[in-house]
Amino acid sequence: MPKTRAILRTMLLLGCTLLTAPCCPARAASECGLPAGLYERRKTVEVLSEAQREIDHTYVEFMQAAARSYAQGDAASVKACCDTVKDDLIGFQFCALVRYLLSAKKESDSFLAAMPENEEQRKALWMMELISTGGTRETPTALPGIPMPNGLVFKFVDEIFDLVRKGNAAAAEKYLFLYDDANGEFGEYMDDQLPNLFLNYPQQVLALWPIFKKRNKMLEWMRGFATEVKAKRIAAKYEKLCKAGDNRCTEIRNIFMPH
Repeated sequence: MPKTRAILRTMLLLGCTLLTAPCCPARAASECGLPAGLYERRKTVEVLSEAQREIDHTYVEFMQAAARSYAQGDAASVKACCDTVKDDLIGFQFCALVRYLLSAKKESDSFLAAMPENEEQRKALWMMELISTGGTRETPTALPGIPMPNGLVFKFVDEIFDLVRKGNAAAAEKYLFLYDDANGEFGEYMDDQLPNLFLNYPQQVLALWPIFKKRNKMLEWMRGFATEVKAKRIAAKYEKLCKAGDNRCTEIRNIFMPH
């Protein structure tokens, strides 16, 4: 019987190791952290080197540990884990997402405050997508308790965009700051999101228009990625929304109307 129990215990532990579901206890808070200076080293190592793979694997282990605590609703362990990485941009931004989700998306102010507002912070967020592969070629589609079907950075973009759709001004600022630098698959993804915001959430767009208006050139560039059919639908949406003397609708229509 003792031998049988030992075998079963070994099988259980192996299963927990292989699955992303939080069947194992979260890593102890003392084991959840990142070495000092890891982000700075990540910026300087040779691309696709063994050193880079090791660093990325370290980050992924940290992300999995923090996510397991989140999946178990263990706020104390999440706090203990994340309090140790305040000086690491990758860890800090990831923890902001975990804490936001742990709050049932109620604590948006602290989440948005941690999102990029300067070039270095923005580079760190873009870097997180490659880091999340953990030195492999496969982009993960989930962490314990955190589905992210398109990848980790897309999860950040989606959460920020969701707040924009609710009329959050700080989210609009952060979203547009990311959009200004987005390229490749991130740029294409956001090129699709923004026109849909104008089409489906006109009242929120009008409320946020002072923020959008400051980036008129960016919006004209975004207009170039919208189909003519969608652009006409957006222009028509704002034809009668504004009262006399309110120029917001005219300014929006001018972006989407054929020139």
